Amino acid sequence: MCDFAKRKVSIAVVGCMVILCIFSGCASEREYHEDIHIPLDMCPAEIIIKEWTYLLGSGAEVYYRDGDKEILLGSLLGGDDGFCPFKEGLYSVMVDDNDLTIRWCRFPNGESESWEEKIFELPSD
Repeated sequence: MCDFAKRKVSIAVVGCMVILCIFSGCASEREYHEDIHIPLDMCPAEIIIKEWTYLLGSGAEVYYRDGDKEILLGSLLGGDDGFCPFKEGLYSVMVDDNDLTIRWCRFPNGESESWEEKIFELPSD
């Protein structure tokens, strides 16, 4: 078989696999990991981090929960290689007045780790 024909067959096989995966549901939605609950010292509220993966991407949604009331504060990006920093414990959370600062390791490459930081404003009572 010539190289051109082999290439066409390879493309057709990969295309069929992608279509099969999409229609069977394996690539249709995010997979959420166990929620991370972080109690706040200043009040009975807590921060909830809902980390997810989708194909090779990852990210997290950050919520503020006070009793039954849950408020989405925003979203964070993970790595583009499916790495989940929160699941791996590579994050920190700090509260200063009404500011919530979250730091997380986006790409753990040994000495050249890449850390991100995002500040959210906590809801006032």
